[in-house]
Amino acid sequence: MTDDEKREAVALELRHASAALAAARLLCGAALHNDALSRLYYALFHTMTALLLTEGVEPRRHRSMPGLLGTKFAASGLLTAADIAVVSRAATYRDLADYERTWEATSEVTDAAFAEIEPIMVRVRAYLDTNGWLLTAA
Repeated sequence: MTDDEKREAVALELRHASAALAAARLLCGAALHNDALSRLYYALFHTMTALLLTEGVEPRRHRSMPGLLGTKFAASGLLTAADIAVVSRAATYRDLADYERTWEATSEVTDAAFAEIEPIMVRVRAYLDTNGWLLTAA
C-alpha cells in the first residue's frame, strides 16, 4: 500500500470514527447508554485502526487491537499503558452493551467512558495531522 493509499484509508477510518462519535453523543443524550457505549467503542476502534494503518497494520479481530497498539506505539510514547487499557475497557463495554442481555450501562459508566476515550481520540488525530497522515483539500 502506498502512502497515498494509506492516507485515503486513514481518512475513511476517521470519517467512520467521526460518525460513530456523533451517534454516541446523540444516544447518550437520549439516555440510551448501552447503545452509546457501543458507538463510542467503534469511534475509538476506527481511530485506532487509522493509527495502525500508518504502520501498514490492519487489525483482523477487535481483541487484537490493544496488543497491536502496544507493539507499534507504546515505545514511541504516543500511547501509554493506561491508554491501551482504555481500549481494552472500551471493548469490554461494547461486549457487555451488545451481547450481555442483563447488563445495563448507567450514565456514570457512559460519562466516564467518554471522559477517558475522547482525549485519546483527540491526541491520536493530532498525531496523524502533525505527521502528515490527514488528507488536505487540493
